Amino acid sequence: MRKCSTFIKKHFSLPQRTLSCAKAISVTLVFLLWSVQVFAIKVPDDIDPTIKACIDKTSPDSSLTQYVTLTSFDDSGVIEESAGNVYWLRGEDGLSKAIIRLSAPASRAGLAVLMHEKPEKLKLYLYVPDLKRTRTVTGKQVATSMMGTDFSYEEFSYLQNVAEDNSSTRMEDQMLDGSASYVFHTKPGDPDAIYSTVETLVDQSMCIPVATRFYQGDTVAKELLVDRASIVAIKDRQVPHKVVMHDRIKNTHTVLTAKDIEIDQGLDDSMFHPKRLSSAL
Repeated sequence: MRKCSTFIKKHFSLPQRTLSCAKAISVTLVFLLWSVQVFAIKVPDDIDPTIKACIDKTSPDSSLTQYVTLTSFDDSGVIEESAGNVYWLRGEDGLSKAIIRLSAPASRAGLAVLMHEKPEKLKLYLYVPDLKRTRTVTGKQVATSMMGTDFSYEEFSYLQNVAEDNSSTRMEDQMLDGSASYVFHTKPGDPDAIYSTVETLVDQSMCIPVATRFYQGDTVAKELLVDRASIVAIKDRQVPHKVVMHDRIKNTHTVLTAKDIEIDQGLDDSMFHPKRLSSAL
């Protein structure tokens, strides 16, 4: 917890009783990862139009709201559980905005994080109820305090399609759970990236990403899997209500479940202004 405490003290000057917000920051980033669902495959211009149309269906057109629960496990059982409401909007510029407002546990109720996707970097704003004010934080700084879950900032960045220098190549199709999937390999453009390759499988019949594998050399270090039994049709999309991130090296996993999902119902852009974080939505 020392890294969390140092980060919070340095950037937020919080009293001792609010140092648990460090864990909350990491949890909110994971919620945002789950909510946005902006698929990080930049398909080649000459790809089959049928495949491109399938890829385009992997995220909502304009907005998404849902209630999300995140539970982390190790060999001993449950480590921690958090929950909150998520709001996501695609702006007129095509970039994403998202808010997560925690409702559980009670010690973090009201804490909120706002994400603005930018071409050059991710902007994050944190509202801490104890302080009654909003601060700006950077993604890389927040990454240092992402403890207690099986997600890192690099995975978050990839899955949010924030890393603009990624490039994807279509590979040979694979079968997963008895269903054919399109396969894409993404090579991170950052020379300091942790992963050498990110492999993503998109189910051909449902047009949703069902598996994402993060490779270190030839080893799958982490694997994000969709629970097929949780998939429910909403409008013209198949929507997973449960995904699991497995850390194959540490033998831990984090389960994310969602309910009360609404797609493309329309959200007011003004609710995503940093000054609105202090107000209940």
